[in-house]
Amino acid sequence: MILLNTTFIIADPILDIFIDWARRIYLPSIEAEGCFHDTLMAKVMAVVEPGTTSIAIQTRCQTLEQATAWHDNTAAALKDDLSRRFNGQALFFTTYMEVLS
Repeated sequence: MILLNTTFIIADPILDIFIDWARRIYLPSIEAEGCFHDTLMAKVMAVVEPGTTSIAIQTRCQTLEQATAWHDNTAAALKDDLSRRFNGQALFFTTYMEVLS
């Protein structure tokens, strides 16, 4: 089982707009793929940079190939859209993890 985690670091003034974008666009694109489950969005409690909030979106799938294919295609296009919309006020990084238990 693979856990796909993308953490977004968002400037506080656009946080509500980002969360709306994630709920309307990013999360439905994960669900539409059909291979992901147990998707959640969570606020990271640690502050990385003053004036920002980190939001993690996690989902599970069976194989690394499925996670990588979605990330490299659909998610890449969505993150390009995010970068254009928020002009550097939203950064992100993705981590693939193998679920051990």
